[in-house]
Amino acid sequence: MYNLTIGASVSDRMEVIEPLVQSGSILDMGIVDSRRGKRTTGSQLEIKTATSLFKQICDQNPNTLGVDIDAEGIEILNKQGFNTRHENVITMNLEQTFDTIVAGELIEHLPNPGSFLENMSRHLKPDGTLVITTPNPFYSKQTWKIWRHNYPSVHEEHTCWFDPVTLNTLCQMSGLSVDKIFWVQKRKGFLKTLPAKLRSYFSHSFIVLAKRA
Repeated sequence: MYNLTIGASVSDRMEVIEPLVQSGSILDMGIVDSRRGKRTTGSQLEIKTATSLFKQICDQNPNTLGVDIDAEGIEILNKQGFNTRHENVITMNLEQTFDTIVAGELIEHLPNPGSFLENMSRHLKPDGTLVITTPNPFYSKQTWKIWRHNYPSVHEEHTCWFDPVTLNTLCQMSGLSVDKIFWVQKRKGFLKTLPAKLRSYFSHSFIVLAKRA
């Protein structure tokens, strides 16, 4: 058996994140949300806004720094009054360390997640916390989709999947020590949430809190 302690399930990731971002220096990454909209002519228009997570964190701490690789999106957010920078999270050097770093649904998009975690270790204060949220590959609805379509539901920009065991291992290899793990599962829908109630490993996603080793 794996020697890995996983905490209670939460229905919203902000239940875990909010107490960590109310004070101190905060960094949030992957903050540009790009969506497709329709012009009046019928053609598609790409709309760039701040992610809901970044907005929620800024509501708690307006001094939060946000970074994203999307230069156009960063320019838009800066004009809206957000404190943001155009950076590559794998290679950036902000010449600053943070009390809390948040990576919400980001690590599964990256080409080299190990290098990313090593860089996050360098940007953490000695007692700082890295918050990682990511989809769970064993989410119960994935089984249904495989039975029905012979294929899981995979976002077109995802490069990898982690579960708590594999992400814990990668953190250890990258200079980080996992402190706490939480499952995330919305409470709505009895049949949809029943598998997760019986076995938490069927939950929708999970959160890892890590510190410098």
